[in-house]
Amino acid sequence: MSYEPRARVKSSRILAVLVGAGIALSACTPTAENPMTGSSNPSDPATVKAQVEELKQALKDLHAFKTETQQAIGPQKWVDKGLRNSACNAGDGREGVNYSVMSQTMETLDLEASTDVVKTLWESKGFTTRTESNPLDPGLIRLYANQNGGHLISFTANVKGSGLEMDSACVAGDQHEIYKELDRQEASASPSPITK
Repeated sequence: MSYEPRARVKSSRILAVLVGAGIALSACTPTAENPMTGSSNPSDPATVKAQVEELKQALKDLHAFKTETQQAIGPQKWVDKGLRNSACNAGDGREGVNYSVMSQTMETLDLEASTDVVKTLWESKGFTTRTESNPLDPGLIRLYANQNGGHLISFTANVKGSGLEMDSACVAGDQHEIYKELDRQEASASPSPITK
């Protein structure tokens, strides 16, 4: 009898072990991941959760800045008229998500003085401002500001009341995935109805 079949069996086993080892080693090969930003996959759950946390912080910062602006203007009573998410440009070509809030007071203000106070505050925070008025409508002054080409905010001083419109910083990421994670977190934070 020839030893050829045993040699084939032995070499087949060695080949199988080598293929198995190659597969096992390939599972340990690192994926394309940037250690500073996490996975390069925008739908990666950890990446999306980090973006949602960044968006929540942007909302806290927005409310703090809005409150600081309102307090600088004076003791008027302000009412928020809406908070919404919207698509935005992160400034580097990437799309993202931000919050936008509108707040109003129906109390009359000294138009020039309140505009100057807001302008001074915003410029001290690094914003570039632009004031618009119209001689044909002396009861209205608009102050616009932006920071590094984004983060647009505005103050409208009017004899019938005044308003603030502010956008939070833009958080770069997949809008659909961020909204999906926000919805999931809000649903899990809501108490479940008690059934009897």
